[in-house]
Amino acid sequence: MPVCKQMEIFMNATLADYFEDFESVNVEPSAPKPKRKTPQKHRPETDILLWLAGNAPVNFQNLADLRYCLYHRCSRTDFTVKRWDKDDFNLTGRSSSLHIVSNKARRFLLWQLRILAGERGWRGALPRSRAALTKPSLYGL
Repeated sequence: MPVCKQMEIFMNATLADYFEDFESVNVEPSAPKPKRKTPQKHRPETDILLWLAGNAPVNFQNLADLRYCLYHRCSRTDFTVKRWDKDDFNLTGRSSSLHIVSNKARRFLLWQLRILAGERGWRGALPRSRAALTKPSLYGL
């Protein structure tokens, strides 16, 4: 029987009984750190915007050839591609080379080229090929 009474006494004790003497303290959480607002600096060989400033397409056909190089990861006219891996390659333009390190970087460059084409009024930049010449235009031009 004494074993059961000891268990009942132990079960009735709570943590609040031991900490009644302490005052409650209100702690406010610290303010979250602001996110970095300055653009991240990249090395010159991987900075897409810097490369595009010096190697931007000068005409519509040049834009089509550059887009072909990026989609197919192969060399064409003024642009040379040297592949290291599936998504890792060097793209050499008129004045410098660019190291594309991932598919995300390649897609970013294609997006920048679309913006550039829109600013210059170039639409439907298709490369010179038989398939492109024989297909009817979607725009009726």
